[in-house]
Amino acid sequence: MKGKKLFSIKMRACRSGEHISGAERIAQEQQIPEITKQLSQRALNHSKGKPDLINIKIELLEKEPIPLKLLSIYEIEDQRNYTLKEILSKLFQKANIDESVGFSVYKALISGASPSGRVMRGAMVVDILTGVRLEPDKFRGIRASYMDITQEAFEKLKKITGDRFTPNMKDAVILSTKVLHHKNVIAELCISDDPDYTTGYFSIKGVGYIRIKDIKPYGLPKGGRAFFVKGTVKLKEFIEYMESTPVLMVDTDKYYCLPLSEILEA
Repeated sequence: MKGKKLFSIKMRACRSGEHISGAERIAQEQQIPEITKQLSQRALNHSKGKPDLINIKIELLEKEPIPLKLLSIYEIEDQRNYTLKEILSKLFQKANIDESVGFSVYKALISGASPSGRVMRGAMVVDILTGVRLEPDKFRGIRASYMDITQEAFEKLKKITGDRFTPNMKDAVILSTKVLHHKNVIAELCISDDPDYTTGYFSIKGVGYIRIKDIKPYGLPKGGRAFFVKGTVKLKEFIEYMESTPVLMVDTDKYYCLPLSEILEA
């Protein structure tokens, strides 16, 4: 897509002011009608129900997207041999995150990380050394946006993941790749707020994107994401990158189904 005019296409659906679903793409002008149709259908067929408002925003990108390679994807082959607490504990240790900080963030996400107890539209930003939340607006959080994947990389992703591929996985690994590309981010924890989707992930810089099944109880309409940062974060620059800088996945890495012990050695 380099050298061609590109547009950001974003969809957000809600009901009675409550967020139901969202998605986004980066596309050329001639692709806009079909993608708009796809995003509208996605909004109308969500497990959280029918929205009463669907907003689709289309804008010309002023910046050329940063080309990125997707994170490696890991499935925990022997997850049944561990409790969720054991898995998270080991992953927090791998990322050099104090367990008390990690589990505090996990509990906040499944309880509703906003001060109101509701799900945040954006992410928590947590200093791993102090456990302090850094996002300026604790109700909204910081949203990663302006991202997509080329058709070639998309086809490669479907091929390497096989029957494990899902649209949720695709969207999540794209987002996490953008997040971990930032120099100050060392890990990301994500738990879907869809009540019937219980697979989450924990991504670690230098390792990859690790899927975790049953990361929350089935039927729980709570979740969210947290960016774990280390070092002095310049919040203005950080927010500018996450919310306004376009990125495009132009290649994929590898897919692994390994015992947890081997993932921790990566």
